[in-house]
Amino acid sequence: MKEFLSAYHPEPAAAIEPAQLAQYQPTLPADILALWQEYGFCQFNGGLLRLVDPALYRPALTQWLGGERPHYVPLALSAFGDLFYYRQLTETGADVCLLDPHYRRIATCAWSLADFFGEYLLDEEVREDVLRESLAQEAHVALGPLAPNEIYCFTPALALGGAEELPYLTKGDAPTHLHLLFGLTQ
Repeated sequence: MKEFLSAYHPEPAAAIEPAQLAQYQPTLPADILALWQEYGFCQFNGGLLRLVDPALYRPALTQWLGGERPHYVPLALSAFGDLFYYRQLTETGADVCLLDPHYRRIATCAWSLADFFGEYLLDEEVREDVLRESLAQEAHVALGPLAPNEIYCFTPALALGGAEELPYLTKGDAPTHLHLLFGLTQ
């Protein structure tokens, strides 16, 4: 986690209530709970990545997966609305997956939470290709910083002819945008 925190700088966020932390104690590894306890649902590097309140993003994840998955927990969100979630697969097996709402795909990122923070997110290719770091930095300068639960939205959506370029970006509410993107091809 130290390498992650050296590369991704947490920005102040409201503290998480102990009861909320306790709710996820049976499901999530201690590392993520410690991160939440220390930094709250904060954003990193100007909003490139943010830790999310699972309760706020569970409806979107449930919608995209076609049903409730109690052992899947939303963890983080990119500046563009890509949702990362933890999956407890067995008593000892877990992974972290990416829900990419723009290209309607799901991919496994890492086979453990430690690998997600300690390897996957530190990979330069992931930072540029998955998190779109250069575009996020351009958007931050042109459109301003992101508020909590706000993302940079491709307008029109990529599925409708938008492009991964600054002129096609606006800001919007992340849970609402995830819902709208789901409805585009239904």
